Amino acid sequence: MAERGRHGGFAAKGWVDRLLAPLSDGAAVLDLGCGDGQPVARYLLDRGFTVTGVDAAGSVIALATTRFPRGRWIKGDMRTIKLDETFDAVLAWNSLTWLSHDDRAAMAMRAATWLKPGGRMLFNAQADLDPSRRDYRDGSPYRADLEAANYSAAIARSGLTMIAHVVADPACEDAGVWLAEKP
Repeated sequence: MAERGRHGGFAAKGWVDRLLAPLSDGAAVLDLGCGDGQPVARYLLDRGFTVTGVDAAGSVIALATTRFPRGRWIKGDMRTIKLDETFDAVLAWNSLTWLSHDDRAAMAMRAATWLKPGGRMLFNAQADLDPSRRDYRDGSPYRADLEAANYSAAIARSGLTMIAHVVADPACEDAGVWLAEKP
């Protein structure tokens, strides 16, 4: 993954900084598809935020738990996990790619339910190279992401307000990026 590095070198840093800008020290951040905690969760923890990471792969959750004991690491599927608390921010960086079209559209609604009023959501998604594919498991070599308009519509349906959107950010391998806020 190109996003390795202590803090200065990961592509999401500028966007993560925009997500965090209005948050106070110790604010609670939910990292969906956190992987092993590198580099995003590490960055959040080192800046003093409280991190809850969720990932379906037990092996990467074990790594995150070992590497970053200050965080809370949960093995679970972001589509179905039950979380009773709310967060100041929710982010899903490079993690929606593994979901079906329908699940991606539903994630904006799920994320909105986990946000406190005034909370922010950040996610990215690669451009859809083959919109006829509904799921990566069908053998397609392409990512089956929603089109940008569908992500934006899902955000609006979830009651969030768009703060920033870039269709293809060259700093993030031309992925689309969305930053939204819960009123």
